[in-house]
Amino acid sequence: MDRRQYIRTALGATAGTVAVAGCLGGGDSSDQNPNTKLPKQEMEFDPEDVRFPAWGQQIPAVTLPDALGGGEQSTTEFDEPLALTFVFSNCETACPLLTQALVSAQGKALDEGWGDAVEFAEITFDPARDTAERLRTYAQERNVNLEAGNWTFLRPETEARAKATVQEELGVYFEKTGPGSHGTATGSTATGSTPTATEESASTPSTATETEPAADSGGYMFNHRSLILLVNADGYVERFWNGDDATSTAANELPDAMNRLRKA
Repeated sequence: MDRRQYIRTALGATAGTVAVAGCLGGGDSSDQNPNTKLPKQEMEFDPEDVRFPAWGQQIPAVTLPDALGGGEQSTTEFDEPLALTFVFSNCETACPLLTQALVSAQGKALDEGWGDAVEFAEITFDPARDTAERLRTYAQERNVNLEAGNWTFLRPETEARAKATVQEELGVYFEKTGPGSHGTATGSTATGSTPTATEESASTPSTATETEPAADSGGYMFNHRSLILLVNADGYVERFWNGDDATSTAANELPDAMNRLRKA
């Protein structure tokens, strides 16, 4: 099925955040959520304690423009299992690793003949710089196969819209930083605790990653949450990789998880 033939409607704090719950295993039948197909994910916190959608929760229905395909797409209206992450193309630390995790899964899917049974999407929170042209270049740099027809870049129209959708509705923290700004080092935690809704809504995040502006970046970068979501066709989270897990273990675990989900 070619998703790009119909009008699309969109996807509904910090890059090296707390390394929790990236595992594939876990759970017995008593833990099974009626809305999920894979066994319960092992988690070190209750999904209700974090702002982003975690295991067993439905992602918010958020509508954003499809930057390359035209039209709009909704987070809850993909017809196949979806791997979703949140990036900005000028990032030189976490975002390339997040994209690589999705690229690894896309490559496996295409090599093994099930590429049309899964979807991939990235939402940018830097619409000022992440134009359609820039996102095409980013895809080429990161070996994204756009010709496969299963990859979508979603781009809020404005910075305000990015805040409203990515941070407020989807619960994925990001904050613009200027030259000389200081965040928490990648992979560490300022508080040493699980990120809660209260912490993530504070002006200073409990966990963050710092990226230095590149020479041609316009003088700003972002502190942001690293997060990859694996969502089933009904819009419920089957797996999530947060913080260090998103930038390390996800690349190895996501391809198998998507294959298991599409066959479930």
